[in-house]
Amino acid sequence: MRFGTYYFLQAAPGRAVADVVAEEVEQMVLSERLGFDSIWLTEHHYSDYGLSSAPSVLAATVAARTERINIGLAVFVLPFHHPLRLAEETATLDILSKGRLTVGLGRGNRPLEFVGHMVRQEQSREYLEEGVEVLLQAWTQEQVTFEGKHWRFDGIPVHPKPLTKPHPPIAFAVTSQASIDWIAHKGFAMLSSGLFNTPPATTRQRDAYQAALARAGHAPETIERLLKRWVVSKHVYVAPTDAEARADAEGPERWYWDSFARSIDASSLKGLAYEVYEESAAAVQRMRNLRWEEMVEEALLIGSPETVRQRIQTLADSGVGELLCWMNFGGLEPAKVRRSMELFAGEVMPAFR
Repeated sequence: MRFGTYYFLQAAPGRAVADVVAEEVEQMVLSERLGFDSIWLTEHHYSDYGLSSAPSVLAATVAARTERINIGLAVFVLPFHHPLRLAEETATLDILSKGRLTVGLGRGNRPLEFVGHMVRQEQSREYLEEGVEVLLQAWTQEQVTFEGKHWRFDGIPVHPKPLTKPHPPIAFAVTSQASIDWIAHKGFAMLSSGLFNTPPATTRQRDAYQAALARAGHAPETIERLLKRWVVSKHVYVAPTDAEARADAEGPERWYWDSFARSIDASSLKGLAYEVYEESAAAVQRMRNLRWEEMVEEALLIGSPETVRQRIQTLADSGVGELLCWMNFGGLEPAKVRRSMELFAGEVMPAFR
């Protein structure tokens, strides 16, 4: 199993934004020194839920300050990007990082972000699927010619081309069966958010992906290769004892739940499609229904090194190829985050190497 660290740059109360950005960049650099395999960034806008509104800038900074560790995006929200511009940025990042980049892509799910980018959220799947076709052309062909509903290009040359041939690895964040079927048909790798999923729910998503790959007619060796690239994200916090870990993490975890609910709430926005309001209200209700006692026992990786090792073993047994450790959620104190990273690297990771 591979291990990465994951960064949203959350603006919890009591911390200056500049300090959050600077500290988390230092945690990214520390990840390489501690032996993690990867650093993953995300993209969010207009909310204290995540300050990572310029992921390419962060990725370039990390590429300049590290030498070995892989750099992934989980994810670029493709409907918010001009696909030719994104192709140029990611090709440049691939060059700067000397081929260490993984381009994660997704549709997005925050209504306010779509309003701010002047994109209709109910059209996000169309934007994603068209944008992917444009990206692949831009990375691999001399000129881009494409005719779609949202994007049209006629013989546009795009430079530079990526260092990695034919292009950087790509992966997709998915939740619905329709999205799983689409990435399986295309032969793309899967990114799963496992923050609130129990191990059986996580395994069901893997099984759905594997079955969809088989229905799409992929060879067994291709299916095996893609399953090994399956990435799952989790909140992770390690302290010397279970009691200390839970005491430290409960407040930040509850703030995270509240920030998530506020960031996805569409009730104050006007002129959206009915299904957007419906999906938003359901997501808010799911967050409000979470219970700390259940989550810390069944879904979160919070505890002593021994407890966290045991829970990761369950994920390894279900076939997770890479675990994204989101270790600074909810405004956890930076010193405690660093201690957690060190305990994880020294007392948890070696059991899976």
